[in-house]
Formats: sequence, C-alpha cells, structure tokens
Amino acid sequence: MLQYENCSQIGVKMENEKKLYHTAGRTALLSYLKERASEAPETADEIYRGLVAAGTAPGRSSVYRMLSELAESGRVRKSRASGAGYTYQLVSESYDCHGHLHLQCLSCGKVSHLKCDCSTEIVSHLLKTHGFLVDRGRSVLLGTCAACGEGKV
Repeated sequence: MLQYENCSQIGVKMENEKKLYHTAGRTALLSYLKERASEAPETADEIYRGLVAAGTAPGRSSVYRMLSELAESGRVRKSRASGAGYTYQLVSESYDCHGHLHLQCLSCGKVSHLKCDCSTEIVSHLLKTHGFLVDRGRSVLLGTCAACGEGKV
C-alpha cells in the first residue's frame, strides 16, 4: 500500500488534508465520483452498487468509511436525502463549488449550482445582518427544480 502526503498527489485536492493511503478502492471510488460529478447525488449504497457494477468495488464498509472521510474534509458534499440517510457528490473544482450556493431538488435529487450575483448577496446579507458566515461549498438550498415542478408553480 502506498502512502501519500496528500490527495493532490493522486489528483484530488482536499481541505484539512491528512495522510491518506492510495489504495485501489480509494482510486476506484474517486474515479466513480468524478465520472458522476455532474449527475444527481447518490446514497452510499447506490455508489457501492455502481462500483460493484463496474467491477471495482472495495468492501461496503470501506466505501462508507471513505465517503465519511471525504465528506469531513469537504471534498465530497454530504446532503440529507429526502428519505432516511444521506447522499454524496464530489465537490468539483471545475464548478468552483466553494464560490456559490447549491440548489437540491427534493423530488429527483439533482443538485444545481447557483452561479449568479444573488448567491453573493444572500451570503453578504446573512453575515452583515445576522452575523452568520455561510460555508458556500457545503450550503444547499432545498426545493423543487423546474422540471419536477412543471405545472405546480
């Protein structure tokens, strides 16, 4: 097992980096999450089943542990699912996930990036008026997307 000083050595940047082992399972999980970064977030079981289907699955408990570590570091967004449990999605550098808020549909689970000035205005208002500093990279507004809400508004 190879040990790396940080995940950037395997193509992944993390906040609060700690030494991580470069294993086949971790590589498979990160590759899977990168491929699905623009898709709706998935539960740990869905991610595990996807890895099994690809023939690259580490053990189920390893997937849960690695997702937990990645979420704790801020590299993966962990969101409460519409039922019980959580969903996970890679925080993508290409979308600058730390620079804006996110919208998650409670019907289909899709996460959209709120890339307009109102994101900055909301964050600024909360800080100035309420003394509350928002973590943009992990902040998710829940609601219904246009496709799922068609005809309901």
